[in-house]
Amino acid sequence: MDNLNKFKDDNKLWNKNFFLLWQGQLVSCLGDAFYSIALGFWVLDKTGSSTIMGILMAAVSIPRIIIGPFAGVIVDRFDRKKLILLSDFIRGIGMLFVGYATFNDFLEVWMVIVIGVICGICSAFFNPAMSSIVPDLVSNNNLLKANSAQQMATSTTNLVGTMSGGFIYSIFGAYAMFLFNGISYILSTISEVFIDVPKIEKKNTQLTLKEDFKEGLKFTFKLKGLVILIGVALGLNFFFAIFSILMKPWFNMDPSLGVAKYGIITAFESVGIIIASILLTNININPQNRSKVMLSSLFLQSIFFFLGVFINKFYIMCVCFFIACFFNTVSNTVSTSAMMLTIPQDMRGKVMSIATTCCMAIHPIGTLIGGVLGDIFDPRIIIIICFTICIIGTIPIFFSKITKKVLNYNPETQTLEDIKN
Repeated sequence: MDNLNKFKDDNKLWNKNFFLLWQGQLVSCLGDAFYSIALGFWVLDKTGSSTIMGILMAAVSIPRIIIGPFAGVIVDRFDRKKLILLSDFIRGIGMLFVGYATFNDFLEVWMVIVIGVICGICSAFFNPAMSSIVPDLVSNNNLLKANSAQQMATSTTNLVGTMSGGFIYSIFGAYAMFLFNGISYILSTISEVFIDVPKIEKKNTQLTLKEDFKEGLKFTFKLKGLVILIGVALGLNFFFAIFSILMKPWFNMDPSLGVAKYGIITAFESVGIIIASILLTNININPQNRSKVMLSSLFLQSIFFFLGVFINKFYIMCVCFFIACFFNTVSNTVSTSAMMLTIPQDMRGKVMSIATTCCMAIHPIGTLIGGVLGDIFDPRIIIIICFTICIIGTIPIFFSKITKKVLNYNPETQTLEDIKN
């Protein structure tokens, strides 16, 4: 324990290790935002096909879904810092190649797909490794703030990328934005070289990868409250996937809305996420109050999304979606932080990757079902039904004592045995 605590500073969130990790993520997330926008324009210019864009997105996500659970096992067995450095470096080289090929006018769609698959594999290892080390770099009291700071970095860069990406593309072209993304990953790699990451105290070292994976599943299902939280995340991701895929046709079909207002409301959502992240980065939430904060936010996010869609007045919708995304960020950050505290260091990679992969896998299913329903019924009606189900489905969780135990778990005063029943 003393060996682990030397990497933390109980009085500082922005210690050297976390700051280096955060600033690297900030730069690479901005690069990703630019890359995503430039890639969309490049595909349309090159092929004129939105189907190709869907294939490219699948090329990145499918490897993460397939490899994700097993990547977490490897993260718990090997040097997490080396996995993070290698993942970012490979992605950087891949993005630099895409930029170079675009500049010299020999980039083909199949090349982008191959790079997308490679980057997806790297992400499958990078994400659980990142989730695994954050609790080791900051104190338990600062973990919620650390997760909020990371969410703030992602949301801010997405907003900046969305607002400026088209303008930058029109001036410099796709190659410059591709190169920027590659450089951002290399800079992130350089920053991460100087991070001190504690070694995992390995247990059951004789286990095979298959047995180790089973250990992660066994641990997860022993904590019923943790299973409920993962189940809630699965359900919400499913309905939010339907919501996200139907928003564009809804706005496109409604003469009072339109494409321009879609961009405005997306900005309101991003600002709600950013403000919630800034707030959570600067306040302390008592462990005993985490369940109250998380469950209330979980309920309120569905209420405000429902109200925005149901009332269907643009300015009211902007306010409701802003508030809904604010509470969505609070509930996600608090629940993720609670899960990180609950999972032991040597289990964190595989358990978090199992949860993340399940949530990722449900998203394409939701978008597929949402797309089919949107072709048959009024998209707005489908969205209203989805949020109605979310509101009703959230209510029983308020009465789940085992879920509250997981959310309120304090490793400094409790043991895992205290929350298993």
